[in-house]
Amino acid sequence: MSSATGSFQLPDYGQVHTLHVLKSGEIITTLAEFEPVEHRFQWVDRKAIIQRILYLRTVTDNAKKSVIVIYEDGQLVRELVNVEREFVPFLLKSAV
Repeated sequence: MSSATGSFQLPDYGQVHTLHVLKSGEIITTLAEFEPVEHRFQWVDRKAIIQRILYLRTVTDNAKKSVIVIYEDGQLVRELVNVEREFVPFLLKSAV
């Protein structure tokens, strides 16, 4: 048996970010910010979110990003696909 001597290149995947938006409008972007309010998002199907992240990584261009926004108010999940890396959703512009 001969061993493979070639190199294997993993495919480049696009960036996918998740944001949580509280009823107050506060934007949660880090794990440290999320942990104290995690109980408010128990309705989120984590498995479905992970599946969407994995899928979006494959369809997001390398030069762009996709964002999954999870809203506490209305228990909504929205996807912003293939936006510019510098893109900030309108609701975030006032927080920057």
